[in-house]
Amino acid sequence: MAKHFNRKFVNEIIGCLKKNGFTCEPLKTNKNKYIISRDGIDIIVHSGMSCYHPLRRHLKSTYNFDIEMV
Repeated sequence: MAKHFNRKFVNEIIGCLKKNGFTCEPLKTNKNKYIISRDGIDIIVHSGMSCYHPLRRHLKSTYNFDIEMV
């Protein structure tokens, strides 16, 4: 059976982060997780909307960056 892949998260969140200078790479062992980094600080997140608020809080506190949902 095929695994779930969240296109909304990838298109909206990862796309927004890439446009603003973040490096977003899929994890080599699990394609549903991403390594998001900038300035040497890495965070690993699951590619689902359930990780949106923890990711938003981390980006706000670390980089003073606010994700805009389009």
